[in-house]
Amino acid sequence: MRTAADPFDVLIVGAGPAGGLAAQRIARKGYEVAVIEEHREIGEPIQCGGLVTPRVFDYVTCKETILGKIHGAEIYSPKGHRLTIDGHETEAVVVDRAMFDRAILTEAVRAGAHTFLGTQAQGARHTDGGVEVTVDRDGHKEVFRGKILIGCDGVRSNVAKWFHILRPKKILPGFEVELAGVRGDPGFVKLFVGNDIAPGFFGWVIPSGDTARAGLCVREGNAYAYLQKMLKHPAVEKYTKGAQPILYIVGGIPIGFPRRTYADNVMVVGDAACQAKATSGGGIFTSLHCADLAAQTALEALDKGDYSARMMHRYHRAWTKSIGKELRKDLAIHESFERLTDAQFEELFGIFDDPDVLRLIEDTADIDFPSKIGWTLIRKDPRILKYVGKALRTMIAQNVGI
Repeated sequence: MRTAADPFDVLIVGAGPAGGLAAQRIARKGYEVAVIEEHREIGEPIQCGGLVTPRVFDYVTCKETILGKIHGAEIYSPKGHRLTIDGHETEAVVVDRAMFDRAILTEAVRAGAHTFLGTQAQGARHTDGGVEVTVDRDGHKEVFRGKILIGCDGVRSNVAKWFHILRPKKILPGFEVELAGVRGDPGFVKLFVGNDIAPGFFGWVIPSGDTARAGLCVREGNAYAYLQKMLKHPAVEKYTKGAQPILYIVGGIPIGFPRRTYADNVMVVGDAACQAKATSGGGIFTSLHCADLAAQTALEALDKGDYSARMMHRYHRAWTKSIGKELRKDLAIHESFERLTDAQFEELFGIFDDPDVLRLIEDTADIDFPSKIGWTLIRKDPRILKYVGKALRTMIAQNVGI
């Protein structure tokens, strides 16, 4: 069994989906990979609702973690006006997030990666053409050395901080509770908008097998207090009244688009690189996509023996040219959405509550690429420009020369 004293080709901080996939991709090519994870149990603490699209299984093979299938959404306005959107086939699935993370890391271990759990990274620096990470393991200081460091250490990434990579513009605080005894059609997620419920974002109830996850994110403030208030809202209470909490989940959504997600010998991936969708907070698909690209860059660098920032930039260029285009659009949409008043929400619900518009949404909507439906809806009903014109102008400006 390898130890911290052994040299590694790649060091990965964080054993979530991004870290696990990058480790698996690199280790299966025969390179020595160390996965450094501060928690002793993979997938804990849970920080995500677990709603993903089937696209994630293009990257990972862990369908056994699926708890339920989602084919539609019930969306409530501030005054309780409901829109029902039914895709009539599976649009998303809910996974057991802890099991999902463990399954991905298990594949990495099978490929030859080495895991170091209960190991907290406390610092990192360049040394002798490579990089070293100082860790604490049960009160003992150890040093890992490698040629490349990949930071998959979440929304408050230390790897990004240590190598002066731009941090999120802001972090939306979130809180979620898993409940037993929730009512409602398990094939529909329930979404709730309004500045009294979740200012700057939205609330949700996601069926997850025998339980459901109720949560929200907010622009600022005490997310837990907002969640307690949301659970008493009439539109929410009809699903959750009498349900009992079995797990609380704390998290946050990084908002922003970093100009750089790399340095000499270093790449950051996932929430550490603000690769979550600003429209929904979802980040599993995007982080897996970007982890795959980071692994490709690492393999190319190892093959050439080139770990310079110029080489690492290939990863940044690859993800910004692909999923980055959508993430920029999502950010622009979010910046307009968070400014909407409750009266404007009600006006939009009035526009959307049309059989032809709802059918268009059902036929066109894509959770991973939400901007697509925006363009389609504007062509259908130009009145929407009143609410998203700023987002469109921002998208056009930001996408020039991306």
